Amino acid sequence: MRNVLNFIAFQAVWLIVILSAANGKLQYALLATAAFAVVQVYFSRWRETDIKLIGLGLLSGMMLDTIWLNMGWIGYADGEMGGLAPWWIGCLWVNFMLTLNHSLSWLQPRLKMLGIMTVFAAPLSYLAGSKLEAVSLLEPGMAVLALSLSWALLVPMLMCLARLWHQQEEEGNHALV
Repeated sequence: MRNVLNFIAFQAVWLIVILSAANGKLQYALLATAAFAVVQVYFSRWRETDIKLIGLGLLSGMMLDTIWLNMGWIGYADGEMGGLAPWWIGCLWVNFMLTLNHSLSWLQPRLKMLGIMTVFAAPLSYLAGSKLEAVSLLEPGMAVLALSLSWALLVPMLMCLARLWHQQEEEGNHALV
């Protein structure tokens, strides 16, 4: 049941963040993401792992989106922050990271399947964001290719770390890596 609630919350927060960005009401993006993160971490059996994943996902995700922005492949409804992807993109990455040990945990032993799924899921997510006017695919072909390939590489690596950190936390080993 927890994983179902995690999945529903993830979808709801994604929609709130995208609609908030598209309509210039970014406070709702922050509130929804913060509420989900606080509740998820509070009730999580793997708090330390979830917190590490939030940090790593936020950093790596913002780097990817910033690269795509600076390559001219993707634009954002509210612009950028001095060459960086807007902070609400970070909200989406935090949101996504909170699924790796929960609603997406069934994919931890299925990394090839996860990689294949992200080839399709990542561009679809950005296309949906584009339809809701939060992002623009300025160079659609390059954007879809970059999204597919980078997510197919990054997300399985993040999932490996999620599994490793989860195991370490269960064993009482609180190492950073």
